[in-house]
Amino acid sequence: MLEGIEGVSSFAGEIDYVFWIVNLICLFLFVVTIGAMFIFIYKYNEKKSKPEDTKNIKHNTALEIVWTVIPTILMMVIFYIGLDALRIQRTMPKDADAIVVKVIGKKWSWSFEYENGKKSSKLLVPINKDVKLLMTAPIGDVLHAFYVAAFRIKEDIIPGQITKLWFNATKKGKFDIQCAEYCGTRHAYMRSHVIVVSQEEFDEFLNPKVEVKKNAKLLFNDLGCIGCHTLDGMPSAGPTFKEMYNKDVTITMNGQTKTIKRDEAYLLSAIEEPNLHIVQGYTANMMPSFKGAINKDDMITIMNYFKGIETKISNKPKIDGKELVDVNGCIGCHTIDGTPSAGPTFKDIMGRKTKIIKDGKNIEIVIDKKYLIEAIKNPSSELVDGYSNIMPPFKDVLKDEEVDAIVEYLKK
Repeated sequence: MLEGIEGVSSFAGEIDYVFWIVNLICLFLFVVTIGAMFIFIYKYNEKKSKPEDTKNIKHNTALEIVWTVIPTILMMVIFYIGLDALRIQRTMPKDADAIVVKVIGKKWSWSFEYENGKKSSKLLVPINKDVKLLMTAPIGDVLHAFYVAAFRIKEDIIPGQITKLWFNATKKGKFDIQCAEYCGTRHAYMRSHVIVVSQEEFDEFLNPKVEVKKNAKLLFNDLGCIGCHTLDGMPSAGPTFKEMYNKDVTITMNGQTKTIKRDEAYLLSAIEEPNLHIVQGYTANMMPSFKGAINKDDMITIMNYFKGIETKISNKPKIDGKELVDVNGCIGCHTIDGTPSAGPTFKDIMGRKTKIIKDGKNIEIVIDKKYLIEAIKNPSSELVDGYSNIMPPFKDVLKDEEVDAIVEYLKK
């Protein structure tokens, strides 16, 4: 819990220096003021000194100069070192020289988006590298404050506006992110972490080196086929790929015109030796040969597409419903262990009986897939009885397949 208490950012030393100087000056003024008070209490105690024997001193020029000049000098010292430390914190690095991360703080979670579009609920950064944060909150949300004690940074997050922070972490580890602006019911749970790793670990996180098999449409795109062939039947520079398998086609081969079927043998030949038979109405020497350019597995994937039995493989990793729940801040209001929170718990939610308010009426339903999809996209349309209308709609935030992945996760 105390990891990073010594300060682990490039400017933490300056902040700590200002902190100690200010506190020592305050301690000095406290001792002088309270010390003088006790001296006067002792010296002019009624038992030792009668009021009529005490002189009525109205003015002391030397003393007045001292208690004016010395505090003024001390305040100027505080101002100077504080301004110098603030200048370091507020001099933002250039985008080209830093890792730029978009930060969204909302009730009651954090999400981080990197320049390549990767999103995470944790802020993972490399050691000894400038990191620039562009922070905001959704319109209609409340004020938050991004605070990392170990880095000595704090900045308000304002709905609809962008505020900025930067840091350079000098030590590997895991450091708490907290909201330092009271933001409602789950304020205390609005936490995340900055994870400082090596540059190699960060590169792997940002661009995982995982060989992913592609589906036919992505192969068509990578190979440049889409530049001349359409998938929807529309005419283009080459024949459309839509419903072409085993259909008759008129071709010109060795100067002769004939009609053949587009079977697998023909399609393989057309890919590897495109000028061997030219489809009537199209021009020769436009398509390059792909002989040796497509590996066996990819060729099978392409053939399966033409046959209408395309292998369902995507270049994207399987959508992780749990990760989506985490990244989109659902855990800020919903628990997974059954404990009460700002929103209904996710534990055993599928098939659970619950009362909702729909069209102004209070009705009891059994939670099913259809209800969950609607509750995610438009939460205010079917509000669970006993809970406030505080959840934002995700209709334009999540794709349909992402909503389906969340629902599948909630089934477990």
